[in-house]
Amino acid sequence: MKKLLLMFPLFVLLLASCSSEDEATSNNTNNGSNQTIETSGETKTKDSNGESIYLDNNPIEDDKIKLEFSNPRCYSMTNYSLDLSISITNKEHEKKNYNIQNVELIKESTSAKYTVNYNSYVEIEAEMKYSLSFSANIPSDIKVDKYKLTFSINSNNYTYYLYEKPDELRVDRTINYYIAGSVVKTDTVKDGRTISNIYTYESSDYSSYCEEWYLDSSHSTKVSSSTIIKENTNLYGVASPSIKLSTFSSDIYSFVNGINHVPSNGILILPEKYLNKELAIGNYAIRNITVSKIYIPKTVHKIYGGNFTGIGNATIYYEGTETEWKALFNMQSDIIIKNVVYNTKAPK
Repeated sequence: MKKLLLMFPLFVLLLASCSSEDEATSNNTNNGSNQTIETSGETKTKDSNGESIYLDNNPIEDDKIKLEFSNPRCYSMTNYSLDLSISITNKEHEKKNYNIQNVELIKESTSAKYTVNYNSYVEIEAEMKYSLSFSANIPSDIKVDKYKLTFSINSNNYTYYLYEKPDELRVDRTINYYIAGSVVKTDTVKDGRTISNIYTYESSDYSSYCEEWYLDSSHSTKVSSSTIIKENTNLYGVASPSIKLSTFSSDIYSFVNGINHVPSNGILILPEKYLNKELAIGNYAIRNITVSKIYIPKTVHKIYGGNFTGIGNATIYYEGTETEWKALFNMQSDIIIKNVVYNTKAPK
């Protein structure tokens, strides 16, 4: 049978005064034991005669009926109102009656009820859809408080939340972070949420790190703080050196050119060599970083200008003597002696 759309006229729902919390609690209690069902990756709570849906949920649907909610608006700039369209589809093979009643707006924080004076008894042919629009003035604190719309259809109770699904009703999604084919971190995020704190990987010796992650092992789709997670997800990254190092075949030394990542423990340890060459610290390579300690090995043979500024009260530990330290600087005016400790090797 060809499906037809019957548009129901607009009903203006008049709100009565707020009742007490006790009345709200007693009138809103469903019968039956609670159970949880999961559809399309989203969890809905359901008791023996009621079901809860949310703005981000799929329509409620079973063998007999389908409910669809569209165009939910909680308020406008000029007045506070609720506009909501509900479509009921009769999925059975015979004409059915649907009694829509007990429509109420409930304030979540106090359970206070605003009674909606609306009742409707409709008859829907087999495989046909019936749509009705709700419109109501609502309290001005809809901006700061949470409200839900409750109603019943043939004694089955439904709750439509005017805000996102609470986290306690969202399933956990597992996030696995991969570096070089191995899981370095496992975390969880609620379904439909973003990763609020994207993991920063650091190797055990803090010499390498990774703070950019991708949804694919070919590193083409980058994850950001706006990426919504709707399933268990593997993220892939590449470890990069915390210290920026370079060398050319003609160079006597390898050069420290900068700091890519400040270790989370606040301790910066320069390596003794890079590509089998001892080191020189290039211009402005170590500056404007927040650390507590900097370890410099004796295999550093030259320190060029602009280093060790903007490091606060960090202590510099040099493996050699004070005389050897001063001799490293390319210019006498760049010599740093404050907070320098000599004859100290970096910890293993």
